[in-house]
Amino acid sequence: MKLRGQSDRVFCMTSDGEWQEGSTWEALIFACHHKLTNLTVLVDHNGLQGFGTTASVASMSPLHEKLLGFDVKVTSVNGHDLSSIRDALSASPLKLHIIVLETIKGHGVRFMENRLEWHYLPLSPEQFHAAIEDIGRI
Repeated sequence: MKLRGQSDRVFCMTSDGEWQEGSTWEALIFACHHKLTNLTVLVDHNGLQGFGTTASVASMSPLHEKLLGFDVKVTSVNGHDLSSIRDALSASPLKLHIIVLETIKGHGVRFMENRLEWHYLPLSPEQFHAAIEDIGRI
C-alpha cells in the first residue's frame, strides 16, 4: 500500500508468545525502518504460550517497555473491553502503532481461564455448552 501510495491501514494480530521469536522483532525493525505508519499491530498479551507461561519460557517482560525502544506508538488497553479497543484502533498515529491487549486466556469461561491446555485441546460437547453458558454471564 505504501509503494502504491494508498492510505489504507493494515492490521496485524500477534500474541505475546510470538514476541519471543526473532522473526517478529525483525519484522518490527523492517516496519520501523520503512516508516510503515499505516500499520497497527495488536498483541494478545495473556502471559501464556504453547509451552508454558511467557515468563517461564523466554520472558520479554515488560514487553510494553521493550516495544517503546522503537520509533512506535504503544498503547495498552484492557483486551476484554471492546470500547477501549475501538478507541485505540480509531487513533491515527503518525507512526507505527502497537496496541497491547491485556487479556486473560479463556476469559469468562471458568474451567478455561488461565489454563495453558486450551491452546490446543478440543472441547467436548459438555464443555462447549458449559462455555456458552459462562460466556452468557459476561
